[in-house]
Formats: sequence, C-alpha cells, structure tokens
Amino acid sequence: MKHPPEEEHTHLAIKVEHCEASVETRIEPGIYQPQYAWDLDDDAPFYRITTQLTFAGVATYPEGRAGEVYELTIYGSHSDSRRIKATVKDVQARDERGSLKFRSFRRRQIPIYNPPSGMGLIEKIRGELRWTAWLRVSPLFASDALALVSSGRSLFLAIHERRSKRARWIQGVSLQTTDPAEE
Repeated sequence: MKHPPEEEHTHLAIKVEHCEASVETRIEPGIYQPQYAWDLDDDAPFYRITTQLTFAGVATYPEGRAGEVYELTIYGSHSDSRRIKATVKDVQARDERGSLKFRSFRRRQIPIYNPPSGMGLIEKIRGELRWTAWLRVSPLFASDALALVSSGRSLFLAIHERRSKRARWIQGVSLQTTDPAEE
C-alpha cells in the first residue's frame, strides 16, 4: 500500500471577485486590562492601528480545485510586531544553553532552523467547496494591497499552500493584477 507524501505543495490561483476593507485605531487594550497584557511588548505602539482586508474569489488553478470558493482575510497591524519583524536568526535552533545550533555540510557550518508551520491556516468549510484563510501581515503589505484594490484592475491571489498531515498552511501569498495560472 502506497503512503501519501508527508508534505504536499500546491500553488493556487484565485480570481478575486469581491473585497471588503476596514481600518481601526484604538488605545492598546492591555493598558486597561493588565490581566491580558502578559504578552504585551513594552515597545509596542500605544495606539493600535489595524487594517483588515477580506478577499473572496474562485480558484482557477490547479484544475482539481478550480471552481472552489476562497475567502482570505489579512490583518495589517503593529500589535504583533515581534512576529511580523521576526528575522531568520529568530528561527535558528538553539541548544539547552541557548547557543545557536549548526551542522556540518561539505566542511562548512550550516545553521539549523526551527521554521514555523506557515503564515496562516487554510481551512475547508465542511460539506462545501469553500475555503477560508487568514494571516497577519505588516501594515505596509496591507497598505500596498489596499492600493491595488483601489486601482480598479482585476485582481488575483497566488497562494502557496503546504499540506502537512491534515493541516494546510500558507507559505506565501501574492495579490497581483496578472493571473498566476498563466505565469
């Protein structure tokens, strides 16, 4: 009996049919509710500003998923700045003393990484040909995406999906004016 691959990568092309947008500002809630401020970064902005964009569309590629409906929500905010500003060094593996870990490869020391599973999850709506996903992005990405929405041109989402066991993770996403299925 043949076992399915441990990981499977799919590149989705989605024609955006609808977009909703909102921008919100408020004082950081942890200031008033310290019991929820356990993860509050001292360098976090006092005012929380969040841009939320929700894109809805239909997959055009790959053929096996064409016609399925997708809804992707992105949140652009400084509130999660540690994760958004993470560096490659932040995911480098460490030993029990906190020292960075390396392995030998062709007489060179190569870093060992503990990468995150992905940027966000893609989940299927049970009993429907519909998927939802969300992810946090930098405010700059959200602003650039809003500029593309305002351009009036047809928009497409290109999503790099990585399936690991039963979970589907977003490895990368692009909002563009050209159909990624034709690239």
